[in-house]
Amino acid sequence: MQKQCRKQSGFTLIELLVVIAIIAILAAILFPVFAKAREQARKTQCISNVNQLGKAWMMYVQDYDEHFPPRLPPPPAIAEPYPCKPCRVAMVGVDIKLYSDPYIKSQGLYRCPSDFGIPVAADPTKGKPVWQAEGTSYCLNTVVTRLGSLAAIVQPSDTYMGAEVFAWHGDDPVGNWQNRTGKPQRVAYFCDGHAKLASEGTIAEQCSPPAAPGIGLVP
Repeated sequence: MQKQCRKQSGFTLIELLVVIAIIAILAAILFPVFAKAREQARKTQCISNVNQLGKAWMMYVQDYDEHFPPRLPPPPAIAEPYPCKPCRVAMVGVDIKLYSDPYIKSQGLYRCPSDFGIPVAADPTKGKPVWQAEGTSYCLNTVVTRLGSLAAIVQPSDTYMGAEVFAWHGDDPVGNWQNRTGKPQRVAYFCDGHAKLASEGTIAEQCSPPAAPGIGLVP
């Protein structure tokens, strides 16, 4: 009796290479989409954090006869500029969380999910995540503490109370900060209680505002 040869089944080398090529193409297409979706989720979480933080500060203001925390001291002189220098009160040894903590249920609100640090050589955090170095990813606009009361702000809906310390959600964080582009870059919370994306230009202008009427801020 003649033995029948069993036909072996399986992929040929060419078929295997074709499958690998298809998987590589799909990965190249889908990975950026997934990355963008993850970043969008982080941005949404950040907006939620900032919104709740803004409400906490508004509760503080209401409890203290519509007054902001005590006037914060100016930042130390530093040879090179770094983001939001006047607003990052942790750099002057002041812990703003002492004022907002009673109105915060979770310390996680102080952390931006995309806070990977500030890739600027002059920054005091030296590349560490800001929330680790300073206790929070968000700043308080020290100009409002110089104004003192909510009534002193002419346009609360246009005056930001605080924001992300850095534009972690932008396509080019360093370039956008250095060029002060007008595109929305940072999540900010405003003196009327709402939160939204604010431009680097707006943040920079209000951190060091000119002495001009109508903007609700003074230097």
